[in-house]
Amino acid sequence: MLSMIMKSLAAFLLPLSIAWSVAASGDLRPESDRQQRLPSCDIRVDYQDSSVVLEGLILAPRPVSGVYDMQVSQTGKAGHADIRQSGEFEATPDAPGSLGVISLSTRSGDYIAKLNVRWDGGAVDCTRQIHNRTML
Repeated sequence: MLSMIMKSLAAFLLPLSIAWSVAASGDLRPESDRQQRLPSCDIRVDYQDSSVVLEGLILAPRPVSGVYDMQVSQTGKAGHADIRQSGEFEATPDAPGSLGVISLSTRSGDYIAKLNVRWDGGAVDCTRQIHNRTML
């Protein structure tokens, strides 16, 4: 009788102990699954007339809010220039969230755009190099 009670108790407690250890140790999903649930960023590049238009984007698999900082550095025959935009954002999984738009001349040289996005519990960086593309 005691042996039967012990087996029943063990069968009952084993799933509880596994659930408790998972809860205590955190998320046991593979790293790739956790990464897919984190926001990511991108810098969209579009050419319009004699301008290049850069747009910082946040891609969020869940609602998220935080701050961003986008810096564009230009190098060319005319010298060197830096442009910086920053601010707060809120994003939802419905569509990419815009984090600022910068329009620049394609005749001014090459550009390097860097986007840093931070939210409670994480951050992500994006970099895009844009080569001079003179539109005729």
